[in-house]
Amino acid sequence: MGGAAWEAGFVWEHFKFNLASAMEYKWSFVSQVVFMVLNDFLLLFFWWLIFGKVQDIGGWTFADVIAMHAVLAAAYGLSVSVFGNVNRLARIIAEGQLDYYLLLPRNPLLHALVSRSDISGLGDAAFGLAALCLFTPVTWGRLALFIAVSVAACTVYTCFAVITGSIAFFIGNAQTISLQLLGALITFGGYPDSIFKGLVRAVLYSVVPVGFVVYLPVSLLRNFSAARFSGLLAFTVAMVWAARCLFAVGLRRYESGNLVSAKI
Repeated sequence: MGGAAWEAGFVWEHFKFNLASAMEYKWSFVSQVVFMVLNDFLLLFFWWLIFGKVQDIGGWTFADVIAMHAVLAAAYGLSVSVFGNVNRLARIIAEGQLDYYLLLPRNPLLHALVSRSDISGLGDAAFGLAALCLFTPVTWGRLALFIAVSVAACTVYTCFAVITGSIAFFIGNAQTISLQLLGALITFGGYPDSIFKGLVRAVLYSVVPVGFVVYLPVSLLRNFSAARFSGLLAFTVAMVWAARCLFAVGLRRYESGNLVSAKI
């Protein structure tokens, strides 16, 4: 328990530092967040036009699609704003930039992830919360559930990014593969799962875990089930374990890039 609390404190301190650094340039900070929120709301306009013509899509209503985008945006936004290097891990490994983190008495994976922050992700997270509150029925219980499933979805996304990034340990430059897989998760996560059938649907609940980042959280918001919520938590824990294990195995194969340098 102490180890988990220590790591949480470590992440929090890095996030505060990254946020303070970003706010040194207030206009840049505000513009990144505001423009990301506006960009996300434009997506809702697209769906509003569609649902002006149809009542539902495979059983998904406009409120369900709002919840889908809210969860996806919140999960992605939390991930990149707290773990800013999550989408760059394959590049960091391939270019030998892990050298710096291996010299420090910290968890190298966690340190590498939190040493950078993508502040625009705060705009995504803000959009997710705002969209849910403005366009769907909200109670305090549903709001608490949204936060819980968004944190779980954020964890699954982050772990999936670590897994795809860790491929670089085994094949070298895997940045393209990693970004394509992460892009597939975001792309498919923007459409109701009812339009996918057969093999594609199976892939979205296994190889590319869109089902656990978007579809299962949305189903819980539509109709809560303790069994399905437990399943989401169990999968989240399994992803954390898998990501850490794969990174640890890959680290044994890591070849220094001779990029050891002091960071001030």
